[in-house]
Amino acid sequence: MKTQLFFDLTAEAGRPSVHFRETEEVETIMEELLKDDVAVFEVDGAAIQSREDLFRAFAIALRKPKGWYGDEEFAPNAEAFLEYLDDVHEWVPAKRHVVLVRGSEELWRTGARLAGMLTEWWQFATLDRKARIHLLFVW
Repeated sequence: MKTQLFFDLTAEAGRPSVHFRETEEVETIMEELLKDDVAVFEVDGAAIQSREDLFRAFAIALRKPKGWYGDEEFAPNAEAFLEYLDDVHEWVPAKRHVVLVRGSEELWRTGARLAGMLTEWWQFATLDRKARIHLLFVW
C-alpha cells in the first residue's frame, strides 16, 4: 500500500527533506521504494553518541568510496559530511536516495543536540546545495 510518504520520497517535483515516521509505515512502503529505484540506506541512530559516530555511521551507510575524501575513513567535519550528501548520487546511482535513521527515539532522547545538528545540516544540504537525498527518522 503506497502512503503519502511513498509519494513524498519518489515525486519528481519538490525538494528532498527531513521526515519523521513510524516503523510500520516505512515497512509498508519499503518494497515499493526499492521497485521504484530508490536507494535506501540505513543508520542505527541508537549507536550514535558523538559527532565522530555520526560521521562514521553515515560514511558507512552511504557507501563512501575509499579515497573519496583522501585517506579519511569518514568525514572529519560537517563540511565534508555535506559533500557526501552532495555526491552520493554519483557513487550510488538511483532515481532517489533515502537515509533511514532507525532507533531515532533513542538518538533524540540521548543525543538531542546531535539529532538537531543532523537535521540542520540536512536542511542546509537540501536547500542551499545540490544534495538530493531524503532523511527519514524512523520511530
